[in-house]
Amino acid sequence: TTTGQAENFKRILLTLNDDVRVILIKLADRLHNMRTIESMPQLKKDKILSETMYIFIPLAHRLGLYSIKSEMENIWLMQSMPNEYEEIQSQIAKTVAERGCAIDQFIEPISESLRQDNIEFTISKRTKTPYSIWRKMVEKNIPFDQVYDLFAVRIVFEPKENQPERVQCWHIYSLITETYLSKTDRIRD
Repeated sequence: TTTGQAENFKRILLTLNDDVRVILIKLADRLHNMRTIESMPQLKKDKILSETMYIFIPLAHRLGLYSIKSEMENIWLMQSMPNEYEEIQSQIAKTVAERGCAIDQFIEPISESLRQDNIEFTISKRTKTPYSIWRKMVEKNIPFDQVYDLFAVRIVFEPKENQPERVQCWHIYSLITETYLSKTDRIRD
């Protein structure tokens, strides 16, 4: 019930004041429950899925535990909407097969520019999760092929001591825009 979920959430938040380790244990336990949800009776599955979506996923997000959050979201989608999950997974696999090498080719000139500028960095790439794609499709009422941020590239650099980090970020951005056109309406600072 909603009242029971609210009480559970209230208890969890109150324990946060005492010891954050209690919250971490509860999140680990919930992640384990989600990973083993297949073996549970339907009534228990429904309860766990609901609590996870409304309590534990926002809590993991708030604590910055994004890999736990993403895994729970994807399991939630797989259990709650298996057809949509499978369709999105299939589309992701197809797109990665078609464009996966293009991402590496996209990254190479950026890496070269950063190396030439003597910036210490690492670049990682990732694919949007099935849940985040599904959510975008629902919120924007668009099909899969209109989700344009399916891939993401992250640059982590070692800041130099003699200038503010923000200035260095904008400098790296300027190096990237020397190679690729900027889509200014999509920038989030």
